Amino acid sequence: MSGACEGDVGKVGCVGGDENRMLLDFAVSQSPAVLYLGAFTNSDTVRFVSSNAQSVIGWTPSEMVGAASIWRDRVHPDDLPGYDAAVDRVQKDGALSQEYRLRTPDGDYRWMRDQQRLTTPGDPRGEYVGCIIDITAEKDAEADLVRAEAIHRAIVDAAVDSVITTDRDGLIIDFNPAAEEMLGYRAHEAEGVLLCDLTMPEPVRERRRKSFAAYRKGVAGSTMPDCFETDVLRRDGSTFPAEIRMRRVLAGSEMFVVTEIRDLSERAEAEATHRRLTQMLRDAVDSLPAGFAISDAEERIVLCNDAFAEPYGVDPDELIGLDRHQLVPRLYRKLRRFNGVSVDGSDRHAEMVAERLGNPDVAPSELEMKNGEWRLVSSFPTADGGMVTIRTDITALKQAEQAMHASESVIRMAVEACPVPLGLVRANDGMIIYESPASKELFRRPRADSESYTAGIFVSREDRQHFLDTLREDGGIDGFEVELRRADGEQFWGSISASLIDYKGQDCVVTSVYDLTEKRIVQEEMARQREALHQSEKLAALGELLASVAHELNNPLSVVVGQALLLKETANDKTIAERAAKIGGAADRCSRIVRTFLAMARQQPMERRPVDLNRVVELAMEVTGYSLRAADIDVRLSLSRELPMVWGDADQLNQVLTNLILNAQKALEGSKAPRRVKIITSYREQTRELVLKIKDNGPGIPEPIRSRIFEPFFTTRQVGSGTGIGLAFCHRIITTHGGTISVETGNDGGASFVIRLPVTRMGTVPAEGDIPHEAETARAAILVVDDEVAVAEMLADILEEDGHKVEIAHSGSQALDRIELRDFDLVLSDLRMPDIDGPAMFDAIREARSEMVPRVAFITGDTMSARIRSFLQESERPYIEKPIVPQDVRDLVQQMLREADQTSEETAS
Repeated sequence: MSGACEGDVGKVGCVGGDENRMLLDFAVSQSPAVLYLGAFTNSDTVRFVSSNAQSVIGWTPSEMVGAASIWRDRVHPDDLPGYDAAVDRVQKDGALSQEYRLRTPDGDYRWMRDQQRLTTPGDPRGEYVGCIIDITAEKDAEADLVRAEAIHRAIVDAAVDSVITTDRDGLIIDFNPAAEEMLGYRAHEAEGVLLCDLTMPEPVRERRRKSFAAYRKGVAGSTMPDCFETDVLRRDGSTFPAEIRMRRVLAGSEMFVVTEIRDLSERAEAEATHRRLTQMLRDAVDSLPAGFAISDAEERIVLCNDAFAEPYGVDPDELIGLDRHQLVPRLYRKLRRFNGVSVDGSDRHAEMVAERLGNPDVAPSELEMKNGEWRLVSSFPTADGGMVTIRTDITALKQAEQAMHASESVIRMAVEACPVPLGLVRANDGMIIYESPASKELFRRPRADSESYTAGIFVSREDRQHFLDTLREDGGIDGFEVELRRADGEQFWGSISASLIDYKGQDCVVTSVYDLTEKRIVQEEMARQREALHQSEKLAALGELLASVAHELNNPLSVVVGQALLLKETANDKTIAERAAKIGGAADRCSRIVRTFLAMARQQPMERRPVDLNRVVELAMEVTGYSLRAADIDVRLSLSRELPMVWGDADQLNQVLTNLILNAQKALEGSKAPRRVKIITSYREQTRELVLKIKDNGPGIPEPIRSRIFEPFFTTRQVGSGTGIGLAFCHRIITTHGGTISVETGNDGGASFVIRLPVTRMGTVPAEGDIPHEAETARAAILVVDDEVAVAEMLADILEEDGHKVEIAHSGSQALDRIELRDFDLVLSDLRMPDIDGPAMFDAIREARSEMVPRVAFITGDTMSARIRSFLQESERPYIEKPIVPQDVRDLVQQMLREADQTSEETAS
């Protein structure tokens, strides 16, 4: 046997005749197997490799004979662990079969199947024989098969539809994931089950089972088609519409059926939706009041409603399939005008109408029918080359237009006669499109044929821009007050109301303008009156404050006044009497000031009687004359003669005039000579009022603060130089006298205060100082009640000086005790006292000694209290107010004693 041999083995391999060896060599060379011999002893060597080694494994026999490591080194590294284990196993088991990759001379690896066995098991020499076959092609075929099966599996598993494979008997042998999800079974649950039993509903299952069996057998005339639609059963008992496709597949002698199931639920739902939408479209088209039609690319009607078919006098179905050239002649015979042109009945005109109605690119066409109705026909192209035609009944609109045209002259006449200025202006440039006569008169715009614009009527460009911005943003504006300009340049305030409209495709503004001249005059007058009311309210608050202060001064002033006058009357020393007179005069003036405060708080003069205004001026000059002369101020008097009397309080008016003269002196301090003050009195017959003016040539009063000078505590002087009360007093006193006081700017720039007082309408009343004194009355027993010891003692001194017998009680309880013990001709009591006050004491007297009620009179300094005023009004008892003077006390006592005498005489008679 040819091949590579080593030592005796080669010789042994060559035993036999030549003929036999030749036959053996031929057989080996033709064999796909490589034979080899070796032994595990003697350093584990391979002794013989057959001659066909190179053709099978790529290596020559000589390259493979030798140490076993030569062979091992050519085994793929990944296969070495298995190779070594197999070699060890053959020594133990005596035989093995393994597969591994063997490297060829060109570096490639080829798959080999190696079978070894010991020649003599148990032989200590360990000789073995081996056979190697190249199985690379077999391995490649196996890999291709695995790859093909994987691709097939992936395709089946990735399929959206269910793919089910059954065998010849109809039993399921493969069930893809889509089938699991669609039918609800797992693959292992479905395998081995008849497809019909798994998927067909009970009512049709038996029939389908027979059809399936006939299909699998290929029976001619079978009722089961390759593709059909039916309901398929799910595991949960529900069914769904499906499409089933079946194919018979032969694999060798085996026959399989591949069944594909596609869920048609979405398609069925889509079809149902399509049918529903189609019906909805049909219903919508039929409900349209306008004629509606859809035509295809060949201009044939495919859909129309009753309104479209009505002019033709047929049902909509009868128009389906007709084209425009068949329909228009029928309609043409009923036309009177087409787009305002009379129908002449010619074929040429009818063709023109047909072409116009079939062109969707032109404007809608108006059709006037012979029966008086109007139609508007509009056409729109569709995506598939067809056209939608809409025929709208515009009869009512046309009739409204005719009515509008008929009434246009009436409307224009009304607008022309409207007293409100109206206008229509183009928004972009302000060109006047229309302007009513009232507007032309307001702006004094001449009637002209040339174009006019409104840009010039706004005095301020900013106002015009703000007006336009607001109009564009809100679409309208109401009551926009702005300063405007007439055509002759005169400016005035106006109120503009406007709306933004579309007029013939352009933004236009409809405007009305109201002249605010008179309204602003009224508003300014109302503002002035509100300011006057505001000042009056503040002065009233000031009066309340001053009344509170005056009340606290009443008692001490009463003592000073009374004692001074008593001292004057009783003093034997002329010097002392004169000093007492001066003290009394000053104290009396203080009393009158306090009374003025109270009168201001009550908003009425303290003592009203006819007053000579010229005499008030003369008395004021006596007080202020020296200081004016010392300040080098020239005073000029311009007093009208025979002025009517003023009904008021001379002391209060004197205070006003004195305060104004001193203010003028203060204002002239910083002025250069000559410095003048002028006082003027006059009488206005028409308004029956006296006017008193006090003018100076000083710096005057600035306009910004002129409206505030009568506010309480407002002053322009430095801190410590003025209180801001003087002019507030003046304003209150003049107001309570029914007059007015104001300030003006004189011709020389100075201030001019103007006082207006109404003249008296009373009967002849003696002026102040002319009232005669009462005759002396009889002596009386008088009880004086006052918690102020000084006041009570002063009253006692006054009354005792007149010869009356006086007792003093310092509380209401003391007075009641004394009244209980003896009778008094008169009781003079304070109202506010601790313990029992005046009202409580009077109630006790009225209850216990009612006959003494007419003998009770009161002295009080709290007439501002609501409780005291209510008591005095209810009790109807006489009273005098603090601070008191002796004459007031004497007058009150004389009046009460005289009334008591009259009452006694009436009782005796």
